[in-house]
Amino acid sequence: MDRQNPKNPGKVKDAAPSGTDWLGLAARVAVGLVLVVSGTMKSASPPEEFAMIIGYYNLSFVSPDFALSLAFFLPWFELLLGYALITGYFTRHASVAAAALLACFCGALLSVKARGIELPNCGCFGVRGFHPSPTVTLCMDLCLLVAAYLAFTRGRTSPSLDNWAEGSYT
Repeated sequence: MDRQNPKNPGKVKDAAPSGTDWLGLAARVAVGLVLVVSGTMKSASPPEEFAMIIGYYNLSFVSPDFALSLAFFLPWFELLLGYALITGYFTRHASVAAAALLACFCGALLSVKARGIELPNCGCFGVRGFHPSPTVTLCMDLCLLVAAYLAFTRGRTSPSLDNWAEGSYT
């Protein structure tokens, strides 16, 4: 039996809710999941371990004290952004923040590659997590950067807290 569209009685409703952009939803959830896994792996270890990895990058503007502060707050910020993207809460803001974070990661990796520094661990997933090479990490971050852009432009899909709060989820 066909479902009738109440706004246009002669037209049958689509099977999916109107406004659902599955590519935007997939991009939003993919970036969110990576950030949640990354933040969880880092926050499960002492911040000193992650601060040591940040020190491997040998960035002139990151003092040891600042590295420790970054190591303490960055995993929690990744978790916050990841959950915001997964649930679709402040989607546009979270995707911009995630893109900025990913762009910083790309910049740090490019800096290390340009200076010929060998990283024992990129730090993406903490000390005990997955350790891809800097080249793989850079490719992964660039793909996630594209996904963050898709989440920004197309990620406010029907199954999100943004739309639920606005009352536009049907």
